[in-house]
Amino acid sequence: MYCEKIRYCGKAGKIIRLITFVVAILLVTSFSSSVEADDSSTLLEEVISLKLGLNGYVVGEKLTAEQKKIAEKHPLQGKAYEGTWKFSDAELVIVVDEKTDRILAMYQQKNEADKVEFKEMVASLMDKFGTPTTIAHGKILYWAFNKHGAVSEDVFDAAKKIKQTADLGIIATVKLSAERDIAPDLKVKEEGAEKSKDVSENGDIYFIITSDPLVRQFMGTNQS
Repeated sequence: MYCEKIRYCGKAGKIIRLITFVVAILLVTSFSSSVEADDSSTLLEEVISLKLGLNGYVVGEKLTAEQKKIAEKHPLQGKAYEGTWKFSDAELVIVVDEKTDRILAMYQQKNEADKVEFKEMVASLMDKFGTPTTIAHGKILYWAFNKHGAVSEDVFDAAKKIKQTADLGIIATVKLSAERDIAPDLKVKEEGAEKSKDVSENGDIYFIITSDPLVRQFMGTNQS
């Protein structure tokens, strides 16, 4: 069970939407600005080599013939990156570059997820990607990757303390954001006394797997 595997799980709590949003923006900015690739083909190869994805879909790779058949049957309308299209495979949404059919991102969202759905999503990501690189306010998990693979929590924290996260060369991330607390026994101090946060039975939960540097390159260049 994931609760036995790592400390990033536990009682649900009161939603802190504003703080979560601000922290998310700060972390994404930190991650996405940490690499400036001087060769687009090299970046693409590095991202593909990480094999980041689910259900046979890998960020950076082109859709297979079978995946294209699924895409034709389940296209999705609505907002996406400029120059991309998207489709669904069961509950997973895949975002694809319209010129090359390369996968740029994939995500999944469950609205008002119950405890079982919540645990299943967190556990599946941890089984796939291991220990998160960092956690924010008990509600956001990040896995960061450079060309060598996953960036560990210790390495990231050490770089953050000396303001050198840009030197980590992060080229891809997995982000999970939840309305319920992921960290166990999370408490807040109020008027000098510790008080447990309110328990919420259900809440939205969302994850996205992508490479921000690769997305920026595909948005600005013609790739093959």
